[in-house]
Amino acid sequence: MLRGKWLHSGWQGASLVAITYVYFLIFAQFAFLQRLASLGVAGTHLTAVMAAMAAGGILFSLLTPRVDFWPSPNLRLRVGLCASGVAAFFSLLPLGSVASMGLSFLIGAGLGLLTVTLVTHLRQWTGNRNPLMLVGLGTGAGYLICNLPAIFTASAEAQAIVAGLLCVAGTCITLCPTPATSQEEKIPPQRAFPFVRVLACFAALVWLDSAAFFIIQNTPGLKAGTWQGSIHLWTNGMLHLLAALAGAWLLSRRRLSLVLFASFFALGIACLLLLDPHRVALASVFYPIGVSLYSVALVAYPALLSSATSTAERKKRQRAG
Repeated sequence: MLRGKWLHSGWQGASLVAITYVYFLIFAQFAFLQRLASLGVAGTHLTAVMAAMAAGGILFSLLTPRVDFWPSPNLRLRVGLCASGVAAFFSLLPLGSVASMGLSFLIGAGLGLLTVTLVTHLRQWTGNRNPLMLVGLGTGAGYLICNLPAIFTASAEAQAIVAGLLCVAGTCITLCPTPATSQEEKIPPQRAFPFVRVLACFAALVWLDSAAFFIIQNTPGLKAGTWQGSIHLWTNGMLHLLAALAGAWLLSRRRLSLVLFASFFALGIACLLLLDPHRVALASVFYPIGVSLYSVALVAYPALLSSATSTAERKKRQRAG
């Protein structure tokens, strides 16, 4: 009885969103780069390795909507999770530059297949009861897990193992019956917001996020004031979770434009505050809020917020793109 309620509640969707974010953030962006550094991969070799990841991600993001010989979304998601998990475990091996490039390509390919499949068929795993709040919960939980002191401060090898085990867990989740019903419950449509404008907003927000992240990561004083110490990490994690839930609540009330504006505002303020070392603590409040707000919208938009309300329409739009 409890198992049936769990399945029909859509917690599978929240779990898969959280797993995807943890894998991307804690392994693809952190642990893998640390492993490359420990293996002596640097300079032009590092550039080539990261280019391979980008190539794999872009290629499989474009191919996934066009793949017809894997008709089952569960199967495609399973393949993406397996590829991602294998890459995480293989990163523990002593790798040379060529092997690192191949592994980097596999990471990008696995993430491309995983993310596109997940956001396209999101309703299959969230069901029709509060799907936006489940996306918000999954996004916030993913960021919270990444900020847990025991995980954030762990070695690159330990983080890779955690990422790999989460992919195994995600694969098991796809083997369970899904809560999807035969008829999709329509979410109240958002106010007119052209797809091209949404795409431009997301691109700008990702750029702002990347700029702030780069500044913090490469400035020891700023890094110490934002990501070092258990108090900072727990605060960041809770801010991510609360902002993600708030963003999902606003989206459920047709407030996509407000969520995007608030994310722009928070990230912009964070970048400006980072210019003054004495205001780092305040910047560390605005940064996670801005990131989580747009992250929820980014995951939810293709399946839950765009004008393409059915899976067939979403596939058609992706093929056209």
